[in-house]
Amino acid sequence: MIRFVLIHGATGFGIAALALAGLLLADPGDARFLLLRSAGHWWPAALLWVFLGLTFGAVQIGIGTALLASPDPPPPRGRPRPVLQPLLAPIPVPVRERRR
Repeated sequence: MIRFVLIHGATGFGIAALALAGLLLADPGDARFLLLRSAGHWWPAALLWVFLGLTFGAVQIGIGTALLASPDPPPPRGRPRPVLQPLLAPIPVPVRERRR
């Protein structure tokens, strides 16, 4: 289970790195300048990557947990049950063509 969480968390951090690279390449509102050159430090970009990684990692772990394979139910015993018609089955209605 620890391996499962680490792999999916690392995948989330990889997705966060791609998202941050896309943000820096797109440079909306001079985000690249604000993140990389603000006060001469690069740590705001690293901090954004960490928090994006935590968010995307948690989402990836949730998706991985939701998609875990469940065992197939055992086959039914005895006679097969008849298939019941749904209550709202479509009924074909003949329509005549109207000419003007």
